[in-house]
Amino acid sequence: MGFNLFFDIAALTILAFLIFSIILKKQIIGSSNKFYLVVIFTTLIATTLDILASLDFFSIRLLFTLNAFFLFFRAGIAFTLFFYTLNLAKVYQRFRNRRFWYLPLFIPLLVLFVCLIINYFNKFLFDYLPGPTYQRGDFMWIAYLVGFLYFASSIVAVICTQKYFLRPQIIAMIASILAQILAQVFQYFVGSVLIEMFVDAITLLTLSLFIESPENFIDFKTRALNYRSFTADVQQELDIKATFSVLFIKVTNSSTLYNLFPYKQVVKFNRSCSASVVEKGRKLDKSTLVYFLGNETFAYVFNNKKIEDDIVQLVRDEFAKPMIHNDMSFQFVAKTCLVNCPEDCNNVADLVAFSTTFFDLTDDDHLDIKPFRKEKGNLLFELDHILERSIAEKTFTNHYQGIYSIKEKKFISAESLIRLKNPDFGMIMPSLMIPYAEGRGKNSGIGRVVIEKAFKFFSTQLKGKLKYIEINLSPSQLLDTNLVKDVTYLARQYDIQPEEVIFEILESTVATDDPNIDKNFKELRELGYRFAIDDFGTGYSNLSRIMHLDIAILKFDRTMSDLLKDDAYDDFFRGLIPIFHRRKIKVVFEGVETKEVVDKLESMKADYIQGYYFSKTIPEEEFIELINKIN
Repeated sequence: MGFNLFFDIAALTILAFLIFSIILKKQIIGSSNKFYLVVIFTTLIATTLDILASLDFFSIRLLFTLNAFFLFFRAGIAFTLFFYTLNLAKVYQRFRNRRFWYLPLFIPLLVLFVCLIINYFNKFLFDYLPGPTYQRGDFMWIAYLVGFLYFASSIVAVICTQKYFLRPQIIAMIASILAQILAQVFQYFVGSVLIEMFVDAITLLTLSLFIESPENFIDFKTRALNYRSFTADVQQELDIKATFSVLFIKVTNSSTLYNLFPYKQVVKFNRSCSASVVEKGRKLDKSTLVYFLGNETFAYVFNNKKIEDDIVQLVRDEFAKPMIHNDMSFQFVAKTCLVNCPEDCNNVADLVAFSTTFFDLTDDDHLDIKPFRKEKGNLLFELDHILERSIAEKTFTNHYQGIYSIKEKKFISAESLIRLKNPDFGMIMPSLMIPYAEGRGKNSGIGRVVIEKAFKFFSTQLKGKLKYIEINLSPSQLLDTNLVKDVTYLARQYDIQPEEVIFEILESTVATDDPNIDKNFKELRELGYRFAIDDFGTGYSNLSRIMHLDIAILKFDRTMSDLLKDDAYDDFFRGLIPIFHRRKIKVVFEGVETKEVVDKLESMKADYIQGYYFSKTIPEEEFIELINKIN
């Protein structure tokens, strides 16, 4: 019959490669993969039928039947690609509970099917003459029109739902569909060159690279769906106003896991847990999907609220199982929290932010969001936006706690402590706000506001009344390459001298071997700014490292001050304080609340006291009144 089959054979090769790669990568997670696989197999069947219907040695009756099936499956390629596009565009899921709404979409394909049956009798689409010779009928355009309708609808779906696609994906989708349309036009006018299936195969290869590439939606460490998939799928659920639940689980001892076991074994542990939970979860509810959000945090999303207690228990049981490596057993330590959407949260950004915060909010292994929400409202879910807005509008306020000089019998300084009052949620506790901001890299922006407000307050209200002001610098501030420039600019603006400022930093911060921290610390010291080590005595404190730091003040944490309530520790402090004095380091005891401890510190010749005995942390106006009264 004179057909050129080289392009069809090349198409079969490409399709075989795609199927092999899907099997090799286990690329069958999620509805997108499944629709894509359906398109591949439809194209594979159509290509095989196209080849068979072009061979001379079959009977005319068999060739006629093969070509009829080919025309149907060729239109089926456009049809399945259309549904694949609807799935990517989140349209298919929007009406998943109203599947009958999709029935009209089958009409063009059904019309073609009826036409192919009628064609057996009147040959108005095509025919095979003796030879055999393939001959098109006057209405062959109907078979092509069906494909055009579905292809055009796919382009419209992509354009109308751009927000669910990245720009390269939009270009790849539209270019691929246009190529298929052009291939059908070419095939219609040049029937002897079978190029359609080759172009379809190239299209599927393009979609594999730009859309179905596993790294786009799968985390290879756990083989679960990744963070990007989570945000896209949750946004889709919220867009269609679905009711669903998200169970977050955070492995809190993951660093120990990586230190104890080889990396491959840790990966195996993670995969085993996530796979087991997915397998068992789907027995309870087929909609269950597991996502790995990074930082050893998993999310389990399901639509059936009736089984939420079962899902929570299942997940907790799986993560509670000991992990075995050789002769060693390791126990995960994990915290969980169940969020019902949209009741508890109706915003993806807030939900993601909450996933990195909830495990810090409770000492229990499960955070029950309902009583927490009752007390705090939507604070956790909106904290990210609150902080962003407060940084931009500089709505943070500074409260101050006086630092009392034992020798001079008056306040000689004050520590500036950040506070944030929100019109909707009232005062937001620093214990929640500061770790949250630090974990999201917002402390530099907040810190700059705090420095500016402290400089202004000292310049306008405290000069001549206090010797200096103490300001906390977070680790992220000390990493900021603009820190020295910002401090210098603000000091010039508010007429602040370096000797009027002491920056408080954590011992763990200066112990970090980072060149940016070292550079900022050194440059600020060279400008004349002094430093204090805060919270000495918490965690692991290295006395040798402290003695070699160029610091002016060492602040003992209140846990150390509390030891002074027991006379057994008196000799320890009487021996320790002079060691720092010999290095010209003054000592502050924080959290002092009783006269008994004050008297002890005075007898031990400590330098300064900070605590409720002399001053609580109070707003600017109250602090001015206190200074005027005491000093």
